[in-house]
Amino acid sequence: MADLFDIWGIGAVASLIPMLANGLLLVDRPKRVDINAGRRLIHTVRPIIPYRAPVPYTGGRVRALFIGINYTGMRNALRGCVNDVSSMLGTLQQISFPISECCILVDDPSFPGFCGMPTRDNIIKHMLWLTGDVRPGDVLFFHFSGHGGQAKATRDSEEKYDQCLIPLDHVKNGSILDDDLFLMLVAPLPSGVRMTCVFDCCHSASMLDLPFSYVAPRVGGGGACEYMQQVRRGNFSNGDVVMFSGCTDRGTSADVQNGGHANGAATLAFTWSLLNTHGLSYLNILLKTREELRKKGRVQVPQLTSSKPIDLYKPFSLFGMITVNASMMHCVPQQYQQRPQSLPPQVMPPATGYPVHVPPPPQGYYPPPQSPGWGLGYPVQGIPVQQATLGVSRCPPSQYLPAPPPAVYAPPPPGQRGPPQPPPAQYTFSPLPPG
Repeated sequence: MADLFDIWGIGAVASLIPMLANGLLLVDRPKRVDINAGRRLIHTVRPIIPYRAPVPYTGGRVRALFIGINYTGMRNALRGCVNDVSSMLGTLQQISFPISECCILVDDPSFPGFCGMPTRDNIIKHMLWLTGDVRPGDVLFFHFSGHGGQAKATRDSEEKYDQCLIPLDHVKNGSILDDDLFLMLVAPLPSGVRMTCVFDCCHSASMLDLPFSYVAPRVGGGGACEYMQQVRRGNFSNGDVVMFSGCTDRGTSADVQNGGHANGAATLAFTWSLLNTHGLSYLNILLKTREELRKKGRVQVPQLTSSKPIDLYKPFSLFGMITVNASMMHCVPQQYQQRPQSLPPQVMPPATGYPVHVPPPPQGYYPPPQSPGWGLGYPVQGIPVQQATLGVSRCPPSQYLPAPPPAVYAPPPPGQRGPPQPPPAQYTFSPLPPG
């Protein structure tokens, strides 16, 4: 790995963060992203299928991007970020989240499904891939675990600092501003597209500069503050974006030891919530996540922001359009308000049954290959088995189910296993070795 770092001009002893002052990770203001140039490289992205969900989603595509950076060999190295990607993938598989194509950027080339190093250019290219050519009905998921920093704002009158992501080659090529993250991940989304983002990094509450946020003066929430507040006058989107972040803009996010593995505290709490809190509201998911961190002695306070004012008392889901708080929709300009009629008929949820037609892929589309080497799935790092098996499957909503789910292939226990047998034809997992 040291040779790779030298190629990028990082150096094994280079400091990732130039200045640490008053709890702020201050970095030089980076150059702006050339989005048009990045879009011209999207065709070089080669996504994979990380696992096969038992029930496909027929309302559109389910596309995901996972980024984990340990900054191996550097002075400010982390330990749990690559594990976070494995944990998030394992959790999504546990709840049968039906990813149809995804990319994985980690600074560990041996990681199964590895798509590339998380350099600045690679991150930009893959972010533009994530939101490129999306259509109404598509579902997107984004997860970042690594360093976050702040740069002094120059034109943003609402903030003294801009937030930024710290790529692997930050010392040579700089960070990525929240202004550009918004333009790449949020601004392009059409009405009818749903995106969920998880940022497990420092200074992450406004990493996407979304206009609405749940703000509570106390960790446990309470009373008058249990609703979304408008925190920004612009940056609206036609798409529906929900973002969970590991801490406030002035807060830091930490690694924790759990089950013999290092994990990001926010990722660990969020995955626990997905596995163990089926059917809870947006508010309760957030408060449960905060509670889990508090139990572990962490002072960081996860945040919830969104592109539209969420009705916090509605059940949380990774699918579908946000159920809004109607009393706050006057804050959203008319051209950005939800318009269900903009969804094409083939992906509209019908009164009964399910959509019978999905738009064909664009010309030149390459079906993603199955990621090899994972056997029956990604390990859920740091989550006890008895907890990981308690979660109720959060499959696509019933109106999107094409048929009753098939029986899930399960090999016999290791002590009772005979000669290796291939799984049923509908599964492409690598068979487990004889036990």
